[in-house]
Amino acid sequence: MKALIEGFSGQLQNALRIAKEARFSFNPSSIQHIVVTGLGGSGIGGNLLQFFAQDLLAVPVLVNKTYNLPAFVGPHSLVIASSFSGNTEETLHALQEAIERKAQVLCITSGGQLLEIAKAKGFDYIQIPQEAPCPRAFLGYSLVQLMAVLKHFVPAFDLEHEVLHVCQQLENYRTQIQAEAHRLAKLFHKRLPVVYADERWYPAILRLQQQINENAKQLCHINVLPEMNHNELVGWGLDKTHYQNIAVLLLRSNLDHPRVKIRMDICKPVFAEKAAQVYELSTHGKSYFEQMLYVIHLFDWASFYLAELNGVDAFPVDIINHLKSSLANYENQAK
Repeated sequence: MKALIEGFSGQLQNALRIAKEARFSFNPSSIQHIVVTGLGGSGIGGNLLQFFAQDLLAVPVLVNKTYNLPAFVGPHSLVIASSFSGNTEETLHALQEAIERKAQVLCITSGGQLLEIAKAKGFDYIQIPQEAPCPRAFLGYSLVQLMAVLKHFVPAFDLEHEVLHVCQQLENYRTQIQAEAHRLAKLFHKRLPVVYADERWYPAILRLQQQINENAKQLCHINVLPEMNHNELVGWGLDKTHYQNIAVLLLRSNLDHPRVKIRMDICKPVFAEKAAQVYELSTHGKSYFEQMLYVIHLFDWASFYLAELNGVDAFPVDIINHLKSSLANYENQAK
């Protein structure tokens, strides 16, 4: 896992080369909505696309993380099926619905059934490398391909500049990123991480939650402002003995909504009175894209260092493999 995280910048650059060769047959003017269907490490790129697209696209982007597609999906929908292995059962089921409803389809995968279907049906597809059986470690490949789709809708979006600039920034701040990641790992060790941010950073903190789950084999809770101010804030109302094992992380950025900045300032003393510790982390960079990838890379390192502190191997996810094999056994018994 360490080598895979270290290779993130190189992965982004390789992904850019793949994206440059991508050819899309769909006409953007015919698309009324985009649905990215994918789960886990293959689905987080969809969350990122959804938030990046909000400021650029005139059509909505929805992320689907289950078997069935929304009822509105039809001929004017672009359904992007993202599965690193190509064999994710939920994604394959959703793809079948997209086919039945005559939606326009793009597949992003390293192989498996998804690639076979794309070739057989003549769908657009982008094949990404399968360097290791670890979807979450290859976010760079799937994300850049999704951003290439965004560029197909918005030609002025300079994907190459954004990616190469991010790679340079990650290299320039390597020492700073790893030092901060060590601090976060120590903050979260033997505690329940509770992470809050402006809603625009939801994909970043979702990524942190998933990486802590899979790499460090530990639970993590996240929420966004202002929504949590309308419900979860009340959950801090018990005696402080209920919160002694919680470490709060506040992710902050100069891109946060001004009112959210004030809300965080007001809420911080509430958390500090009850939690074991409250820590603030600032994003780094000029653009939204740059800040997002900076903090995601930092979070990946934090989850790895937390795995070391927890005394676990960050790479395997045995319980997920057990779940998949158990599901397969149920299917075989049904036959």
